[in-house]
Amino acid sequence: VFLVAFLTSCASTKAGGDGEPFSTRIFEGSYDDVWLACLKALNDYPLKLSNKDAGKIQTEVVNGPYNDLLFHYPDPLELPERFRYALKINFAKLASDDKKPLVRVRVIKDLERFQDFYAGWIPNNSDGLEEKVLLYRVEHVLNMERHLAKQKF
Repeated sequence: VFLVAFLTSCASTKAGGDGEPFSTRIFEGSYDDVWLACLKALNDYPLKLSNKDAGKIQTEVVNGPYNDLLFHYPDPLELPERFRYALKINFAKLASDDKKPLVRVRVIKDLERFQDFYAGWIPNNSDGLEEKVLLYRVEHVLNMERHLAKQKF
């Protein structure tokens, strides 16, 4: 019973804070529904790769540490043009004991900082904020779609 309750609830991991370079959440719903919700959540990003069969989405490189269309970061950043990043989103179908469809969504933010002319772009750790916001948006879109489906009938 505990395993079923654990697998059917939304779960997430922190990015940046605990050494993991990604954020993960498990959503209850069909693969197609979660895929479409993620594409809707990524509406403000230019996409480089979108392969539903392989379960991968990748954005183009975005300048700055955060997408200005997504949210406004509370603290001003010194020289935001010294940062760039791309997001990678991986999907996996999961099985549960109660036959409910589950989909794991993992968001990886490849953040780079421009050091200097000689060193070039070096990897930098993400604080995980943007990844959490994206996963929240996916969950919100899924909830809206479920409520709209209930109202149609």
